[in-house]
Amino acid sequence: MKLLKGIFTIIGALVVAGLLLVGIKYGSSLGKMDGQALGLYMDMADKVLTTGDPAKGMVIKRKLIIPEDMSKEEAIENAKEIMDEVADEHGLAKVDEKTMPRGGKFMKDGGLYTHIRSYCSPSIADIFLSYSGEFVGFMPCRVGIVEDKNGDIWLYTMALDMMIHGGHTLPPELLEYATTVKEAMEQMIEKGAAGEE
Repeated sequence: MKLLKGIFTIIGALVVAGLLLVGIKYGSSLGKMDGQALGLYMDMADKVLTTGDPAKGMVIKRKLIIPEDMSKEEAIENAKEIMDEVADEHGLAKVDEKTMPRGGKFMKDGGLYTHIRSYCSPSIADIFLSYSGEFVGFMPCRVGIVEDKNGDIWLYTMALDMMIHGGHTLPPELLEYATTVKEAMEQMIEKGAAGEE
């Protein structure tokens, strides 16, 4: 019992020391952090530590529903059309698309299917880049359509919560635009995966 008590005492002392060091080093910045930042970092760390895959902490995905009266290819094309329509409703334009071979082949030749679509609003992009040039790393917003080894099709996009709430609180106008883009991207994969607008 004394050993266990000693271990907990040491752990408690280390945690307190760590918090003090963080407070001293980052104290002035911590007060400006978005209220959701800590929860987002904890959730991301949990996903990464649980799976060992950092990408799983940064993306969201939805499985494509393939109706009985549609082929896989038709369901994918339907999802693309729906995503483009949803994007347009939110003022985002498709700016690029690429189908990439995996295993040296496209799906029709027996390989796994991978397709990436990029969306952007030049006016919103300009506002973000005026705030921080590093936001270019999030542009354009992308949706990946990926076939897994079981033949299932998944729609992926970056979870934009970290961009929005992971640092200092964004100015109100920027927060509004960022939230609009986040909602658009989430609706695109939700509705695209469901196969209905």
